[in-house]
Amino acid sequence: MLPLSADKNATGAEEFSEALSRGLLAHGITPRSVQATGDFPKLTSLTIDLAEAQLTRDLRPPTTAGQIVSTVEIDRFELTGVPIYFEKTALELRVAAEKVTSHSVGDPGAGALVLDSAGTGTVSIKVAKAALETLLQSLASAAAAKQGLEVRQTTLTLTQEGPRAVSFRADVTAKIFVMSATLSLSGRIEIDGELNARFVGLALGGDAMVTKLAGGYVRPYLDRLEGRVFPLLSFSLGGLKLQDVEFIVGPEIEVRARLGTTV
Repeated sequence: MLPLSADKNATGAEEFSEALSRGLLAHGITPRSVQATGDFPKLTSLTIDLAEAQLTRDLRPPTTAGQIVSTVEIDRFELTGVPIYFEKTALELRVAAEKVTSHSVGDPGAGALVLDSAGTGTVSIKVAKAALETLLQSLASAAAAKQGLEVRQTTLTLTQEGPRAVSFRADVTAKIFVMSATLSLSGRIEIDGELNARFVGLALGGDAMVTKLAGGYVRPYLDRLEGRVFPLLSFSLGGLKLQDVEFIVGPEIEVRARLGTTV
């Protein structure tokens, strides 16, 4: 779902573009541009550029339901964020589809656009490994500070395990009092056909002293993470079905899939 916000239901492409812009802003996302062309509700194109937008873990996508207001047909749909930032980490997001059917629901001031079907399309989410290491270090530093630890370095190792799974090991070098010690976190990341990620088999290792010190605080947190679902897209793709979902691991980590229609 993509959020809509307007004083009244759109009757033209320009009003529709403005409603999408206002809806995104209402959810804390600042679009660079939203442009719809064509004779609404049969649009030639809908382009949403989220470059430089900031996303956080607190972002809550719309869950609007209700009576269908209008059916919107889109010949070419494109949503990009190059880059888009999650917790200050740069990602590349690209969604492109053709022959999209959708519908709008809800009140004009708090509605949503729901994508129903597409002829063809692709989804890609990409992040540099170095940027992911920086993100992990910032998260580890915040957690370690509560235990009197100072994180000095984080090294991430990723290993491909089939098209939808990656094993990982994050080695964190920390300073405690006047000594340095290493704490490692390992496990697997698995993604499903809806671009939801899950952590599996999370384990702590490393120097015995720091593992014992950190374990009492970190282990309950890892237990909460185990099996928890993390949507990789901020907004639902509605009725669009993801096919051939896969991880690609290299200097950049990419999750990509083809778009189709739910049957």
